[in-house]
Amino acid sequence: MPEITFIILGVTGDLAKRKIIPAIYKLIEENKIEKFALVGAARRELEMKEILKEAREFIKDVKENIWQRLENNAYYQQFDFYDCQHYRKLGKILRNLESKHQLPGHRLFYLATLPDHFNAITLNLAKTGIAKEQGKKWSRLVYEKPFGHDLPSARKINRGIARVFNENQVYRIDHYLGKELVGNIAILRFTNRVLEPLWDSSNIQSVQIHFREKIGLEGRGNFYDKYGALKDVVQNHMLQMLALTAMEAPQKLTGKFIRDEKAKVLKVIKVKDLLLGQYSGYQKEKDVDSNSSTETFAAVKLSINNKRWKNVPFYLITGKNLDKKEVKIDIKFKSVHCLLSASCPSDTNYLTIRVQPDEGFSLELFAKVPGKANAVMPAKMNYCHECIRDLRSPEAYEILLEDVIKGDQSLFVRSDEIEYQWKVIKQILRKKNQIYEYNIGSAGPQELSLFEKKHHLRWRL
Repeated sequence: MPEITFIILGVTGDLAKRKIIPAIYKLIEENKIEKFALVGAARRELEMKEILKEAREFIKDVKENIWQRLENNAYYQQFDFYDCQHYRKLGKILRNLESKHQLPGHRLFYLATLPDHFNAITLNLAKTGIAKEQGKKWSRLVYEKPFGHDLPSARKINRGIARVFNENQVYRIDHYLGKELVGNIAILRFTNRVLEPLWDSSNIQSVQIHFREKIGLEGRGNFYDKYGALKDVVQNHMLQMLALTAMEAPQKLTGKFIRDEKAKVLKVIKVKDLLLGQYSGYQKEKDVDSNSSTETFAAVKLSINNKRWKNVPFYLITGKNLDKKEVKIDIKFKSVHCLLSASCPSDTNYLTIRVQPDEGFSLELFAKVPGKANAVMPAKMNYCHECIRDLRSPEAYEILLEDVIKGDQSLFVRSDEIEYQWKVIKQILRKKNQIYEYNIGSAGPQELSLFEKKHHLRWRL
């Protein structure tokens, strides 16, 4: 089992307390880590026990013996991201802790900070040598999204990293790639003979990707007003789900090959149409500009300029304060020529991959209505992830941290993917015009019906 030193830079933030520390706890509880030390670093003067106490609230069914292990091996260091001397001091602390806990020197640096700090942290980690790989000792750097705020800022971060670290040390997290059913997309496609031969424009009519949220800003007004729906959700989560759905078969279902194929898809995306909205009252939210034109809703039509997906539209829809919480992918197959004399199906077959809530997938087929000649009805073949007895679905951050430890980059985003995604957003922003108001708790702006009519579209509910 791995023996590892975790270093969380920005440990006082919500991400560390809500996600990273609980994920480390679960890895310890499930015996996926043997020996370890956890070092938290941030600007404030604190005790690690205070941070752990807050993190404990986000862990279900805490076992006291496991928690005691975590507390006994956790340390805090007051830290300035821009002061090189602090990194040298941290290096000395790490060496002492690795000696104390008999650790081999494998280090996982988690940058749980704003992207504004990435360049300074990266440079100082390299300059002081505390993230240098030596012999069999590895050092890996995890960067939390957002990865820049536009194409130039993303390029600046990528180039800063590339100058001092190898790409195989770098793990850019999009936590949605750690969701069980997102990871299942490739498994579903490439291990089932009944699906893969049908996965092209000859058989698929359209693809819809839904990312609907019932929640609003939840205190993130300052951040969200700078990003909006396009940069906060479409640029990363939704385009990554699209790339996994649309990619060609990789040579193997492993890091480099999967990322090669995703990049090829992201490179040839074309933006066809756009509808944007903002929920009523958004401009009165805390830390939001009173004249803000930031979108909280987006419906986008995309195409993929390659042979497999010729003339197949991809529709993306996302928004805050909508009528439901739902993340899913709907794949609509083309209709077959109906041979029935009457009662032909009015719709066609669908494959739905549900990411949240009710994780699972279903294939909708048609079957005869019992007792009625030539009458058909839809019949849903359903896989429910939570219905499997004694199965605990791990949180996304558990999966992702475990993969970092293993050195598996399959679920992480490569630098070229990041830049292709920002190029798609750049295309979308060129088309950005009017933003339509919509009511909280609705399905979006009323103008959405015009978008639907224009594209002969019916959202799969």
